[in-house]
Amino acid sequence: MSPLSPVAAGVLCALAMVGLSWVVNRGLLRTPLAWRLLPAAVTAASVFLLAVVAEVLVNSAYESLIGHPLWSYRVLPRHEGDVSMLGPLIWPAYGLHLYMTEQSLRRRGRPLMAVINGIDAPLIFEVGGNLLFIALAGEFYAYYLPGDLGHLTSLQVVPIYMLSILVGYFVLDALRAQARSWWWPAGLYGLGLLVVFSG
Repeated sequence: MSPLSPVAAGVLCALAMVGLSWVVNRGLLRTPLAWRLLPAAVTAASVFLLAVVAEVLVNSAYESLIGHPLWSYRVLPRHEGDVSMLGPLIWPAYGLHLYMTEQSLRRRGRPLMAVINGIDAPLIFEVGGNLLFIALAGEFYAYYLPGDLGHLTSLQVVPIYMLSILVGYFVLDALRAQARSWWWPAGLYGLGLLVVFSG
């Protein structure tokens, strides 16, 4: 089988992420997930924007402190490998995962949700996404320079994700409280695109 294009692999990876999250979170809830389109879209767009900004800041800080980046995107890299041009597909899909997770874990509180998502992001979605990209496109999506988990991800990102997601939940709450029109997700997504393609 010949490798898929990076965009096709990215679409399949995003769909797999949302599908897996739907199955798991629906199972945890034991009732149908509630879909309110505007809050879901604001969540997806906000996560995309927050993630690409955080990727540039975190990877640059890590490189300044340690001497090399924590990760390097191998598929359609931008900002010296800190972000990928597939971020506009992958990060909103993770945003939808967080939207569903909020429903199934809401009684647990934000700190525990951030811990759970700080573990599932690298250990399930990054490992699974990288393995899917290797199988479909013949390349790592994001190559982690620490080799502690076969370069598929790194345990070093877990506390970074936990903190970023915890802060992100509070930012999401504020943004969703303000968003009363579809201009909000469009604007947030547009700002995310600006970050990705500016580097």
